Amino acid sequence: MTRTLVQHHTNAGPPLAVASDPSTRARDWAEIQERMLVPLYEAVYERLEVRAGTRLLGLGCGSGLALLMAAGRGARVMGVDSDEELLTLASARLGAAGSASRPSGGVLPTSRMAEAALPGGVPYDVITALQPIGCVAGDAKGLA
Repeated sequence: MTRTLVQHHTNAGPPLAVASDPSTRARDWAEIQERMLVPLYEAVYERLEVRAGTRLLGLGCGSGLALLMAAGRGARVMGVDSDEELLTLASARLGAAGSASRPSGGVLPTSRMAEAALPGGVPYDVITALQPIGCVAGDAKGLA
C-alpha cells in the first residue's frame, strides 16, 4: 500500500490494557456487546409466543438481558448461569424491573440449578439456551 492510503506511526505507544477483572469484563459484556443480541431475543420470543403467563427458564442466562426482555412481555422467568459476575448483573437487572406485587423472576448459579424447579412440579413452558453452554473463562472441568 502507498503512504497516501496508510499512515505509518513511528510510536504506537503502549499496548492497550485488557480488562482482567471479571466484574469489569462482565459489565463490559452487559453494557456494550450484549445489546447487539436484542433483535435475536425479540425474534425468539415472538416466534415462541412468550407473553404474560409464560414460565421461562434461561440456561446460560448471562447478565440477564434476555430474561429482562421476557419479563417485560409478562413472563415469569428464572435464569441459571455459571458466571457469578454475570449473575450479579442479572439479579440487579431483574430486581430493578420487578416489584413486590409483580416480581420479574430470579437467577441461580448452576450449582443450585435444582432450586429452579417450579413449585408443585409445574413444568416450564419455554427453556432457552441463547448463549453457549459449557466451558467459560478457562473452565476446563467441562471438558472432562
